[in-house]
Amino acid sequence: MTLNLIKITIKNIHTFVVGLILFSLGHRVFAQETYPNMNVKFTTSAITIDGKDLDEAWKTADSIYTGWTHFPNESTDFKNPTQLKLLYDDENIYLMCKAFSVSDDYVIPSLKWDFSGKASDKINFLFDTFSDGNIAYMFGSNMAGVKSDILISNGGVSTPQNDINRTWDAKFDVEGQIFPGYYIVEMRIPLSSLNFPKGSTSWRFNFFRFDTTEYQRTTWARIPQEFKDFNLAFMGKIHFERPLGKSNANISVIPFINAITEKNFENDNSNKDFSIGGDIKIPIGNGLNLDLTYNPDFSQVEVDDEIVNLRRFEIKLPEKRQFFLQNSDLFSNFGAIRTITPFFTRRIGLARDAEGNLVENDIIGGIRLSGKISNGLKIGLLSMLTNDDIAKEIPSNLNTVLSLNQKVFNRSALKFLFINRETTKDYDFVDQNDTFNRLIGLEYDLNSVDNLWNGRFFTYNSFSPLKNENGFSGGVRVKKETRKEEISFEYSYLGDDFRSDLGILRRIGVSKFCPYYAHKFYPKKGKINYYRLAYYHWLWFKLNSSTENILENNFLVSFRAIYTNQSELEFRVFNANEYFPNDFDPTGINSEAPLLGENSYHTNIFEISYSSNPAKEFYFTAAHNYGKFYDGTKYSFENSFFFRFQPKLLASIKLNYDAIKLNHLEKTAKLWLVGPKFDFSFTKKLYWATLIQFNSQSENLGINSRLQWRFNGLSNLFLVYNDNYLVRENGPIAPRMRTLNLKITYWF
Repeated sequence: MTLNLIKITIKNIHTFVVGLILFSLGHRVFAQETYPNMNVKFTTSAITIDGKDLDEAWKTADSIYTGWTHFPNESTDFKNPTQLKLLYDDENIYLMCKAFSVSDDYVIPSLKWDFSGKASDKINFLFDTFSDGNIAYMFGSNMAGVKSDILISNGGVSTPQNDINRTWDAKFDVEGQIFPGYYIVEMRIPLSSLNFPKGSTSWRFNFFRFDTTEYQRTTWARIPQEFKDFNLAFMGKIHFERPLGKSNANISVIPFINAITEKNFENDNSNKDFSIGGDIKIPIGNGLNLDLTYNPDFSQVEVDDEIVNLRRFEIKLPEKRQFFLQNSDLFSNFGAIRTITPFFTRRIGLARDAEGNLVENDIIGGIRLSGKISNGLKIGLLSMLTNDDIAKEIPSNLNTVLSLNQKVFNRSALKFLFINRETTKDYDFVDQNDTFNRLIGLEYDLNSVDNLWNGRFFTYNSFSPLKNENGFSGGVRVKKETRKEEISFEYSYLGDDFRSDLGILRRIGVSKFCPYYAHKFYPKKGKINYYRLAYYHWLWFKLNSSTENILENNFLVSFRAIYTNQSELEFRVFNANEYFPNDFDPTGINSEAPLLGENSYHTNIFEISYSSNPAKEFYFTAAHNYGKFYDGTKYSFENSFFFRFQPKLLASIKLNYDAIKLNHLEKTAKLWLVGPKFDFSFTKKLYWATLIQFNSQSENLGINSRLQWRFNGLSNLFLVYNDNYLVRENGPIAPRMRTLNLKITYWF
C-alpha cells in the first residue's frame, strides 16, 4: 500500500516536472541575449612569455575588453578596464591581458599554484571547447604570474564545491608584470592540454577579473548578478582564423616513490616502508581519457579539518585524493544533497574492522575511463580493487561505477548510473547479504538556456543477495532563480530496504519535503549591495508508521546584508522538532548518560554572524548563537582570524566553542576546537603549510606539516610530518601516532 502510494506520488511529480520542462523550453528558449564575438588570428611569429606586450605578433591581434560589472551591481560603469588579446598557432593558444588600475595596491595572498581566496586580484579565462555549456577549462593568473587551472563542470550552476575541480592540472606557461597604471598577464596554453572536436572553428569563451582596488568583478560576456561568474550559460564566442587540428594530447606516465616511517604509541610498534606506484593517462581520440593507477598512495594529501559533530548523522568530508577528483563530475553529481548521495569516492579505501572501527583499506589499483563519446554523450567508468585484511576481517572488494550523461534539449541532461560493490571471493566472516550491493538509477537534470530554471528528477533501485521488499528511492527538485527571487521545491523518498554501500544515506524508510524561498532587496545607494531574506523548511516523515510519523520538522529564517566590500552580516533563527528512535548523546562525551530514545526534542537557536572585508591584510569571520537545545541550552561561537603578509605568508586561527547544558546532566559540556594554520609560499614552486588542530570532543591534538616542491611543472617532492596526541581534561598528554613521509612524483 505504502509503496504503491509512493510510486503514484512520484509518477505525478514526474508528470509535473515534464510539463514544467516543456513550459520552460517553450517560453525561455528564445529569450537569449546576443553575446559578444571575437576573431582569433593565426600567427607564425615567436611569442616570448615574459609578462610584456613587446612581441610584434601582439600588434596584429584583435582586442576585446571587459564590458560588464558583475559585482557589486550590473552595469557598464567601472573605473578599471581590462584588455585581452588572443593568438594561436599549430601548437598553442596565447593570451595577453592588460589590466588597468588607478591604484597599485594589489592583493596577492599567496604564490601557491591554484591558490583560492575570497579576495585576490586576478584574471580568469574560460574555454568551453565543445560549446555545450556543460564543461569548461578555466585558466587564471595575476600580476605575479601565479598559476591557476580549474575544470568547471555541471554548467557551473551549482556550488563551487560541486562544480569546481582544482585538482585538474595542465601544462601551461604564464608570467605577470606590474607597470605604472596597469599590470600584464601573458599566457601560453598548449592545445595538447585541452580536449576539443577535430577541426574546431569556434569555442565559447569568457573572461572575468577580480579587482580589489574597486571591489569589482567585471566580465566580457554579461552574467546576471544572481549567478556565479563561472556560470557557463553566459559566454561569448571566439572564432579561429583557421580550423584547429586534433588535440594531440600526449600519454602521461606519473610514477611515485614513497618512503614512510611511523610509530604507533598506543600499540607500541614501529614500521618503515618503501613503496612504488603511479598513474598512466592515455588520451583516446579528442574527448576520452583512460587513467590507470597502481598501488595509489595518498600520504601527501592534506588532512581533514577537525569538526565538532553535535548531530546523530555522519558528516560528509570533502574528497582530497587527486585520482578520485579528476573528472569527478561524472560520478559525484547524482542524488539529492543531505538526502541521497548514491556514490561517494571516500567510501573506497575505508572499511569497518571486526570491532566496528573505521580504518584505512589499501587500494591495489584501478582504472577510469571518462570523457565524451560524442558531442552530446559523456561516459564515466571507474573500477577500483581494494585489498583484504584477514586479521581485521576486512574483505577485498571490487568497486565499480558506470555513468552515462546524454545532453538533451540545450543544456539539460538524461543520466544513467550503475554501482556495484562486490567481494572478490568467499570469506567466512562476511555475512551473505554483504557479499554484494548494486544500484541502478536514472536522472533527468533540467537546466534552461538562461538558467532561470534548474532541477532534477531521479529514481534508483538497489539490490542485495537477500530479497528486498522495498529497495526503491526517488525524488524531484525544481528551482527558479531570478535577480530578486529564488524559489525551490524538493521531495525525496527512500525505501525501507534501500542500500548504497558506496554512498551516504542519513536515513532510510523515510520521505523528505523541503520548500525554500528567498527574496533580495537592492538599495539604490549606500554601502550595502543587497539584503537577502530567506526561509527554509525541512520535513522528514514516515508513511503509516506504527511509532512516529514526523521524524523531523525544521525551519530556518535568515536575514543577510551583503556589503559592496564583500563583508557580510547575517541574523538566523533555527527551530527544530526531532524524534530520536534511539538513545543519543549530542555532546559526544557523555555516552553513559544520553538523551533517551523514542522521544521528541525541541531546539530553538538564535544566531548572529559577521564576515569582514577579505581584501584587508587582517580579516575575520565570527558567528555567535544561543538558545534551547534538546532538553537544555547551548551557547556557541565560531571565529576565524586571518593575517596576510603578502605574498609569502597567510596565517589563520580557528577558534570554536560549544557550551551545552542538558537538564539531565549536572555538568555543562564544554567543547573546544582550536586550529592555527600557517601557509608559506616561498616561491611559485616551493610551499610549506602547517596545521595544528585540537578537538576536545575527540580528545585529539593533531599536527600536520607539509613541504611541497613543484620542481618540474607538475612533478612534485613532498615531505609530510604527522603527529597526534591524546589530550584528556585531567590527564597527561600522551602521543598516539607519528609518521614521516618522503614522496616524489614525476610527470613524464
